[in-house]
Amino acid sequence: MRAFSTIFIAAVLALSANAAAVDKRAVSTAAALCIADLTSVSEQLTIVKTAVDAFVSSAGYSGATAIHDKGTELEARIVKATTDCNTITAPSNVEDTTAILANVGTLVPKVTGSLTSIVNKKSQFAAIPFATIIVKTDIKSLDTKTAALNAVLISKVPTTPTSYLDTANGYVAEINAGFSAAKTAYGI
Repeated sequence: MRAFSTIFIAAVLALSANAAAVDKRAVSTAAALCIADLTSVSEQLTIVKTAVDAFVSSAGYSGATAIHDKGTELEARIVKATTDCNTITAPSNVEDTTAILANVGTLVPKVTGSLTSIVNKKSQFAAIPFATIIVKTDIKSLDTKTAALNAVLISKVPTTPTSYLDTANGYVAEINAGFSAAKTAYGI
């Protein structure tokens, strides 16, 4: 009886490990690179948002340009993500699509939160000569670069099941609404 129990447990463990390997296939190399780039964008977004949230007009022009520099780094990471995500063969497979959409799903609130922070700090930026010009330029540039990334990601999403494309388009709509609010607040 004891030998049977040991063999049974070993068989269950072996089957469980084998099932896990089948159920959780790895994403493609191109998707893994895309996800790594999106994670890098997310990390830089956190840095930018933290800097914007902490900004006060007494930081002066140098404080505003320090945020601009962080924004420039964010733009570079978005461009890299756009380039690397574009190497995914369209339409992407289920594993790639699921992993990328999960990553983007965590990124969207950071994008919209950062844009809300920029809107909330408008009076602080406006108190510094030329700072709002920098902010407007950054908003326009980030919007353009983000739209390019969004277009690439949408182009890789399979059309069936439609839930993938619906999810992706929903994320893009949230991001676009955030940029629209920021552009309206700054008169862009």
